[in-house]
This record gives sequence, C-alpha cells and structure tokens, in this order.
Amino acid sequence: MRMTFIAGLQRLAAASAAIFFTASTPASADEAAETFIAGILDEANAVFSAPDVEARNAGIEALVDKYVDMKRVARFTLGQYARIASDEQMEAYLPLFRKYATSVYQSTLDPYTGEALEVTGSVDRNERDFIVNSKVVGAKPGSQYADLVVHWRVYRSPDGAQSVVDAGASGVWLAIEQQSTFKSVIANNGGGSVGIDALIADLKAKVGE
Repeated sequence: MRMTFIAGLQRLAAASAAIFFTASTPASADEAAETFIAGILDEANAVFSAPDVEARNAGIEALVDKYVDMKRVARFTLGQYARIASDEQMEAYLPLFRKYATSVYQSTLDPYTGEALEVTGSVDRNERDFIVNSKVVGAKPGSQYADLVVHWRVYRSPDGAQSVVDAGASGVWLAIEQQSTFKSVIANNGGGSVGIDALIADLKAKVGE
C-alpha cells in the first residue's frame, strides 16, 4: 500500500529522525538552481491540473525522465552495495529502479492535484550541490500545506548541466529513505551479491514484472 506524500513523509519524520537532512551553513543561495526548479515546477503545475489520473501520471513520468538523473539516484540508493554489484545485476536493476522510482514520484505528487508549487529560496551547499525549497501557492493557514516545505536537491555537473537527484518535504528525503529500505532488503537476505539479487526480485514484484 502506498502512502501519500503528506502522510508518508510526516510519518517518516516522526519515526525516523535519523534520516533528516541537515544542510551545512550556506555560503549563498543559487539563482541558477532556483531558475531550474522554477521551470520544472511550471511544467509540473500544468501536470497537476490534468483532467485524469492517467494523464497526470504520464505527465509526471515525462518530467522524471526529463529532469531526474535516474542513474545517479539508482546507484545512490544501493549505498555501499553499488561497488560490488555486477554488470549483469546493474543491467537488471537500473530499469527496475526507474519504474519503481517513477511510481514513487507519481504517488507522492498525487496530493498536489489542483495545487501549484513555487520556489521560495535555496541553499548553496557547494558548487555542485544545491537544495531548492518550494511551497504550495496560496496555502491557507491551518491547511495541510500551510507549513509544508517541499525540497528539491539539484546536482550541477562540471559542464553546468543540472538535474534533480532527490526530493522531499520537511527534511525527509525520498532517495535517502529508499536507500535505507534497499540496504535493509539486501542485508536481510544475506548481503553481498545474493542480497542484491533479492532486491532485484523485490523490485520486480513491486513493479509487476
């Protein structure tokens, strides 16, 4: 059963303080990262107003494919096991992770149907790593969105290209939670190559393959 973005992240926040992200003191905000996310949100806000679930999910999938560095995120979620995964395991894992992660984005963004997000600022962690914050436009005091900050983690490659590598709310991050879950699956199934095979089998079940 999937948790909604709001309920799921609030539950994780209450139960898993250890995965909270604490940014170092920023040197400054980053206008380029903010502009990048603002552009994505303009597209996302149109998707949120799609007339049906199928159209909305297709729109979110297109945005994920366009802007999320899925290969980087997939390797991150394996943690230390990425170093020991064979080429064959990675070949099987990467497309499964893409399907799984896309479904997570679709389910976690679903509560924003009819809402709009706007950038409110950013944290410049270093020359490659940025956190851009956003909030629901016009959220009324007392609503579930009133104090919610939605975060977008941006990676900037040496050539200046930017991509999304994580998203979250109120300090809880999707990729970090996925890494915790995946590492547990691997460790609980013998670790090493055998555990990675177990994770691949688990992802196949989750995405219906």
